[in-house]
Formats: sequence, C-alpha cells, structure tokens
Amino acid sequence: MNRRLIAIFFQLLVAFALHAQGGNVRPPFLSKGDNVAIIAPSYAVNDTVTVRKAKKLLESWGLVVQLGENARELHPEYIPKKGDKRYGYHYGGSLNSRVRELKWALADDSIKAIFCVRGGYGTVQMTDLIPVSMYSDHPKWIVGFSDVTTLLAGENMAGVMGIHGDMCSTFNTTTGNTKSTTELRKLLFGQLPDYQVGASRWNVQGHAEGTLVGGNFITFVSLLETDYDITKLDGTILFIEEVTESMHAIERLFYLLKSHGRLPHFKGIIFGSFHKCGVELLDYENVEHMLNEFVKPLGIPVCFGFPAGHGPVNMPLILGGSVTLDVTSSGSHISFQ
Repeated sequence: MNRRLIAIFFQLLVAFALHAQGGNVRPPFLSKGDNVAIIAPSYAVNDTVTVRKAKKLLESWGLVVQLGENARELHPEYIPKKGDKRYGYHYGGSLNSRVRELKWALADDSIKAIFCVRGGYGTVQMTDLIPVSMYSDHPKWIVGFSDVTTLLAGENMAGVMGIHGDMCSTFNTTTGNTKSTTELRKLLFGQLPDYQVGASRWNVQGHAEGTLVGGNFITFVSLLETDYDITKLDGTILFIEEVTESMHAIERLFYLLKSHGRLPHFKGIIFGSFHKCGVELLDYENVEHMLNEFVKPLGIPVCFGFPAGHGPVNMPLILGGSVTLDVTSSGSHISFQ
C-alpha cells in the first residue's frame, strides 16, 4: 500500500472516530500541490480581475486552482449594465448552474478546499437542493464569509469544520501580505489560530468551551428550522458579525433566537464587526450597548470587538471547531484545539 493510500486510510479512521465521539471532522490541512476550487455560489463580481488575482494568490501558495463554471466567466444575462440600480447585485449564474457548480466542487475528491468569489445573496436558495450529507460525504474546507455563512452552516450541521475568512473579493493583493489573508494561509496549511483581543467596556467576563458556530447574523437566522440551522446545536459558542443593518433589525434577530428557545444553547458569544450598523441608535449609545443589554442577563462570557466580518480586518475562524473563550478584565483569549 503506497503512502497516499495509507494517508487516506488513516484520515477515514479519524473521521469515523470523531463521528463516534460526537465531534466534528476536520478536513485535511492543505499541502503544496493540492487542488482547490473557486466557485460563485452567491453574487458575482463585475470584473474578471478579482478572480484572476485570487487565482494568482492561491497559486503563489503552491496550490493548483480549478475554476468553477460560474467563476470562469461573467454571465452577461445576469449582469445589469452600469447605471442600472441593480448594478453590482447579480448572481454568479442561474440557480441550477450554481447548484451544479457547488455539487461538482464538493463531490470531486481531488479538490481539497473551496474558495468562494464573494458573498451578497443567493445561497439560501440552494438549501433545499444541497442536502447536508453532501458536506460530510467529501469533507473539505469551504472558505468565505457573509452569504457563504449558509454553506459553512451546512458543513457544521454535517459535522464538518469550515473557515470563516477572506475570499476572492477580499484578496486585495496578489502577494497575500494582508494580516487576515496571511493568517488564513497559515490556518489552511496547519497552524491553528490563537487570538488575544483587547478589553471592551461591553465585555462579559467568564470562561467557556464549546463548538464555534455562526457567521453573518441575518444569514444564519434566516436558516432557522431548516436542515442548515446551526442554532439547533447545543453546547456552542456563537460568533456574530453584521453589515449595514439597522439597530432594530439586529435586535429583531435576537428576539427571533429568543422566541425559538435558542439562547440557552450558547455557552459564550463572540461579537465581530458590525460594519456601518445601527445608525438610528434607538435608546442605546451604540450597537455594542444594545447587544450588551440583550446578552448580559444570559450569564455567559461575551467578547466584543473581535476583528472579523465586513470590516477592514477579517481574521479567520474555524466554524465547527472546538474553541475556548476566556474573557477577563484585560481582554479576551480565543484558542482552538
């Protein structure tokens, strides 16, 4: 038996063992020469430069990049012309082609990771067409954030880890020298992240251990009561980030979680960036004040200000991974096992 077959055999043994223990499967870390895919499951970009730059960046990491059918070219029938009010908000392709592209990337065992072109909207349309079992049949890293939260939730519900992190639209250099992209590369090649976050007046002190789930708030709350609903899971630490939502819309999402009986499931909460949110303030000083008022009575540790989401820095997180959260007067420590 050659070395590659032996490696695959042991990976399967580990996967079976983790399932037997109720844990999540960690896809294999990447090695130089591995095949990865770029797909467009949500909105598309208006140019061909973004995908080319992302491909060049991943190739500089030693990876072999395969482009999905919607990532290979722009589709004129889905792209409003410049000046149209819908310009910049169009799907990467038809629903059928986006489903077909995702199924290809998931099912091809030669592909070790899937990078998404961008977020926006569209993945919720696929939840009835992509069973969660597809994510566990061929465990591999899915990388992205924003609307890609849906796919990461599918992985987590299938017992597979995914990465909330930069994607093609945020790979803004071809050398990968931004802080978040550099940390993403390290993680993909096997270096687990360990974060220290400065103190916030809104933090709630405490210690928690659990499985990290979450992502873009409005995206995962829209998955309530579906097969992709990660809030059903017990013993989790919840990560939340949001962009351009009003304060009352964010509050409404929390009330939805509360009315569905989900809040007792969480052992801790990590708040990422709330970029351009909460402009109407309501009766609160800011968004953090409103969130603090909502979560403080839960009696669980809460970290504010983690640098991930739609803000200028988007540090990678392992969703579905075992995480420890320590919040003290001096700040927060987030570590993965």
